[in-house]
Amino acid sequence: MTEMVYFDNAATTRISRKALDTYNMASDAYWANPSSLHHEGLKAKSKLEECRKKLSLLLTVPEDTLTFTSCATEADSIIMESFLWAPQCGEVLMPNIEHGALTGFTRLFRQKGWTVTALDAPHGFLDPEDVRSHLSEKTRLVLCMLVNNVMGTIEPVEEIVKVVRSFEQETGRKIHVHTDATQALGKIPFSLVSLDVDSAAFSAHKLHGPKGVGLLYNRNKAITALSRGGEQEAGLRPGTENLPGIMAMTAAVEEALDNEETNLEKVRHLNALLRERFSSLQGVTILTPLEKSSPYILNISTEKYPSEVLTRMLYDKDFCVSSGSACSNNAKQHQGTILSSMQVSPKQSRGSIRISLGNDNTEEEVMALADALSGLLGGD
Repeated sequence: MTEMVYFDNAATTRISRKALDTYNMASDAYWANPSSLHHEGLKAKSKLEECRKKLSLLLTVPEDTLTFTSCATEADSIIMESFLWAPQCGEVLMPNIEHGALTGFTRLFRQKGWTVTALDAPHGFLDPEDVRSHLSEKTRLVLCMLVNNVMGTIEPVEEIVKVVRSFEQETGRKIHVHTDATQALGKIPFSLVSLDVDSAAFSAHKLHGPKGVGLLYNRNKAITALSRGGEQEAGLRPGTENLPGIMAMTAAVEEALDNEETNLEKVRHLNALLRERFSSLQGVTILTPLEKSSPYILNISTEKYPSEVLTRMLYDKDFCVSSGSACSNNAKQHQGTILSSMQVSPKQSRGSIRISLGNDNTEEEVMALADALSGLLGGD
């Protein structure tokens, strides 16, 4: 069988050799429970805190703001659940383009008496002025992902936070701003300090780390965990820490940041090649904007086939692409809502596919994908 060519890196990435070697080593050398007080446990605890310190230096944030989780979804959930069970209800500003890990809480918030205001993102970008117009004295939580996982647009998080902080000064009421930065870490440069967000979620397997481990950045001391059962991670995420996964994630983050500029330049080149080829194909519309978007994600639409049909046809030709977010139970429906919020027409939405590049993709692979798509569409 011909080896599959993988263009679904927004769903997950292949674990790097460095991260895998680190995981295997850690499983053998640091197998004890970090909460145990004997020698092996203390050795594991020391390594755990060494990873936290390393990540704090890489992200330039205090160590006590970092909590190890099982994934970005859990990191998102910790923030959402803390507000969900707050003594007093308020308002959440929740863009329609958010990941399902966040929009999935909409019904629960409304059942608890909260107001959830859904915001559209015309042309793929949330408008800071639109956020400003919806802020009220009831607003307690504002969400805005850093890189959209369907379209690849880089959201103006820093500008949105400035709008929120200005409103806070006017009203004297604190508003928590959370960003899911899963598709950004190790791929595009950003600074948590400059963004000035209160919390952020990350996942190791999106940047060539292992699955089953993630990270929550949180500087809001009022955030409390719904989960119970232990005092690990300062009580914010109870349960025995996945130390081999954490060590492998730390290695993956360091590797990704060390090579971020080189990888970004390479992926920009691959993205440009695809754009050039697709722009010449009749019946193909490039949906992802050229400016202010991550080159790692390219969303296109074809008139000839629905997205689920085209993804299957490409799979039959040994190419892996996506028709929606892998984390959504109904990926097609969820992607349709996101694209509709971005003012993409229903016709274009039905034919959209997501091509998500990785730093291990090659020119030959992207040109082969373009040739395959051209052949399916009856192009040149």
